[in-house]
Amino acid sequence: MADALSAPEVETPDVSDSPFCRAMGLIAGGLAVTGVTLNFWNLDVLLPLVGTLCLLVGFRALRRVNGFLRAGYVCACLHMLLLFVELGQDAVIYRADTGLAAFFTVVAAAVQLVLLFCLWQGLLDMQRDAGITPPAAPAAGALLLWYILLYVAAALFASLSLLLGAYLVWYFYLVVRLKKLSKSMAAQGCAIKPIKERFSNHKLVGSLLTVLAVVIACGFLFFGSYRMDWTPKEASTDAQVIEAHERLLALGYPESELNDLSDEDLLTCLRAERVVIKECTGSAYINYSNKPQTNDAFHLTIVAVQRPFDRLFVACHFRWDDGVRFCGTESLAFEPHHDNSRWFAKEFSGRVLYDGPDGATYTAPYIDPGTEQASLSNWYENCFKQIYCADASFPNDGTNQRGYVACALSNNIDEFTKFEGLFYYVHQNGRFQYPVKTARDYQDFNVNRPLLYNAPFERVQDYFVLFQNEDGVLNIH
Repeated sequence: MADALSAPEVETPDVSDSPFCRAMGLIAGGLAVTGVTLNFWNLDVLLPLVGTLCLLVGFRALRRVNGFLRAGYVCACLHMLLLFVELGQDAVIYRADTGLAAFFTVVAAAVQLVLLFCLWQGLLDMQRDAGITPPAAPAAGALLLWYILLYVAAALFASLSLLLGAYLVWYFYLVVRLKKLSKSMAAQGCAIKPIKERFSNHKLVGSLLTVLAVVIACGFLFFGSYRMDWTPKEASTDAQVIEAHERLLALGYPESELNDLSDEDLLTCLRAERVVIKECTGSAYINYSNKPQTNDAFHLTIVAVQRPFDRLFVACHFRWDDGVRFCGTESLAFEPHHDNSRWFAKEFSGRVLYDGPDGATYTAPYIDPGTEQASLSNWYENCFKQIYCADASFPNDGTNQRGYVACALSNNIDEFTKFEGLFYYVHQNGRFQYPVKTARDYQDFNVNRPLLYNAPFERVQDYFVLFQNEDGVLNIH
C-alpha cells in the first residue's frame, strides 16, 4: 500500500503539438469560423475565406491516412473552388440567374455534408487501425447531423429564431468536442507521419490568395460597369418628326432637352398643345450617411406636354456637369401617380447620351428598363408602389453626360385633380467596394442601413406636381 501511494503518477503525454492534433485543430477552427456569419467589416467574406483555408490545410495533412480522409481533402478543394467562384462573382456587377445560383447553393451544401461524413468515417478508420475498440467519433457524427437538420429546416422554410441561440451553442460545443476527441485519439496512438510537402502550406495559401486577388482586381477593372450599346446619334429626315420638333420648340420645350428626344417620342407629341417646365438644378441628395445636401452638378428638367384629348406626355431630363467622374453604374427611378395613387402610366421610353471627344453625340438604350414593386415600408405602415427603373453607365472620356425618361399617360387630365411625379437617381461616386453592388441595389428604400455607410453611392431626388388651375390651364410646381 505504501509503495503504491509513493509511486509517481503516470504522466499523460502532451500530444497537443503532434501533427495529427495540429491538423485536427485547423479542421475544428475552420468549422468554427465558417459556422459564423457577421455582416460588418466584411467579416461575412473574411471568415468563410479563413475557415475554408483552414479546412483545406487540415485535410491536406490527413489525406494520406485513409480513403475517407483523402475524399475529405477532395471535398475541401471543391469547397474552396466554390467559395472562389462566389467571391469572384461578388467582384463584378453581373449576377447568376436564380436557377444557377440555387444550383451552386445545393452543390455547396452537398459538398459540406460529404466533407463531414468523410471526416467522421475517416476518424473511425484511424481508431480501428490504432486498435481502439470500440471506435467512436460522436462529435464528428453530431456535426454532420447538425448540418443535416440545418439544411432540412432551411428547405422547409422553418423559423429558427427562437432556437438560434441554442443551435449556435450546440454547434460550438460540438466543435470543441471534436478538438478534444483528436487529443484523446492522439494519446491512444493515433498519429500521422509528418511529410515534407514539395509545395508548403504557406506557399499554397499565398498562391490561392494571389489568384483570388487577381480575380477580384480584374472584376473591378473590367466588369464594374455595364456594356452600353453606344451608337452615333443621327439627325432625322422624317417630315413628321421635324414638324413635331419645330412645334415643341415653338411651344417652349427647351432646345437642348428637345434634341435628346427620340423620333418615337417626338411623334407622340406631334399634336402638342401646351408645354410646361420645371427646372430642378441643385436637387437634394443623400450620400447614405443621413446628411441631406444639394448637388449643383446635377440638373433635372421636368417637361410636361399636353396633347389632344387632354392627354399628357411627361419627360424627366437629367444632365451632369463636366468634371463629374463616373465610376461604375447609374440608376434612375421614376414614380408617376395621381391623387388617388392608381398606377396609370403605361408607356415608358428614354435613353442616355453623351458628347464624344470627336464632337459627335452618342446614344444608347437603358440597361434592364422596366417597372418593379418597391417597398416603402417604415415603422408605422407598409407601402408598396410601382416604380419604373432603368440603369446605365457613362464613359469618362466624354462630356455632357445626360439622358431622359418619359411616360405617356393613359388617362386624360380631367380624371385627376393633380399628378405627382417622383424622380430618384443613384450615382456611383467611387470604384472600390466589396462585395460589388450596383446603383440599382441602392434604389431600394429599405436597404440594410449598416451597409450604406461609406458606400460609394449617392441618391439625387426631386419631385414635381402637375395640376389645373381654376381656368383649366395646366401648371407645374
